[in-house]
Amino acid sequence: MGRRKIEIKRIENSIERKATFLRLRDDIFKKADALEKLCHVEVVVLVISPTNVPYTYGNPCFSDVVEHIQNPSASSKLVSLMKELERIKELEEVLTKRQQRNREKSKRIVDLKLEELVAFKRNLEAFHAGLKRKHVEMEDLSSPSMFSKNTKKKKTRTEFLPDRAEKCMTFGPTIPQNYLE
Repeated sequence: MGRRKIEIKRIENSIERKATFLRLRDDIFKKADALEKLCHVEVVVLVISPTNVPYTYGNPCFSDVVEHIQNPSASSKLVSLMKELERIKELEEVLTKRQQRNREKSKRIVDLKLEELVAFKRNLEAFHAGLKRKHVEMEDLSSPSMFSKNTKKKKTRTEFLPDRAEKCMTFGPTIPQNYLE
């Protein structure tokens, strides 16, 4: 059975013409909406009725799309702002996950026994002493006196000095994995 072909010509009956206009207008708007959703494009439809009433459809918004056509640089700003917003949302998700992991780790540290905490403290002190040793070695290597021929080589300090611990720059120690499991 199939559809029969309709001859395209002006409809003389005004009531039929208005009904056809309303039906076809809605169909055009539906097709424009489908095009926007399927192809992710900006769509604008402007239909003026026989009584000179304008009907508009625009996605995302009629005025925004018209402005985009008139001023293309505004559109590029909008696109860059949208991309930045997406990056910020992704960063927020990553930070939220990190905070959750840190909360879980802190709960594990609280549950450690006294012997494990003492061993952890020893490891932290050893880590701190290693950092101090590397810091002193780096100072010795970068000092200007190393470049002159008449100076003696400086001796590196390897001992841990608690009274100087506050004065030096420290980096946060990492918690050994065997203490967290």
